[in-house]
Amino acid sequence: MIDLDAKLQAVAEIIEGRVIRDDPRVQVSVKGSVLGFPATLEAVQSGWPFGVMYFLETQVVEDPSKINAERDPLTLTIMPRMGRGLLRFFSHILLFESTGQTVGDKGLESQFVFQYNESALAERFVKYPGNSDRLVRLEEFSKFGELSVKSDAGIFLSQPKSFKALDLDVCRETFRLVGELGQVLFESF
Repeated sequence: MIDLDAKLQAVAEIIEGRVIRDDPRVQVSVKGSVLGFPATLEAVQSGWPFGVMYFLETQVVEDPSKINAERDPLTLTIMPRMGRGLLRFFSHILLFESTGQTVGDKGLESQFVFQYNESALAERFVKYPGNSDRLVRLEEFSKFGELSVKSDAGIFLSQPKSFKALDLDVCRETFRLVGELGQVLFESF
């Protein structure tokens, strides 16, 4: 039997934060920081079928109506492909998997489905030195279901693994990689 409180405390140590016990929305909530950015790990319930969600805030906006409207912020969603190689054709036909939008990297496009609002910004983010490796490693470690990048807010990652089944080393590495992506997002976008 897993000790939920001990696991919550271990995650709090990973992100140098604290366990939030009075959040009515979710059963699991841990807030802290990764590379200086506010970070949160949440789960609606600790057991199956509820997965874990990672949040990293790179831009804290006090008044959303005052956002600079000169250019649209980057909104990029990345999902792993269900079928790869020859199975890609069948997953596209039978499972209605989207072909996605192009980012100028055939290797990544064969592994992920990309959706974005600005092609130049999305390409720049994906091709930023080291980001393609980070995305591949992030998928290998966390087996994420969706990664959402918003230059005016931060990064959201959903992982289909329940909190009870979550490996702490996977959690640590996921936060590290999301933090590195967040640093690139903060500094260059």
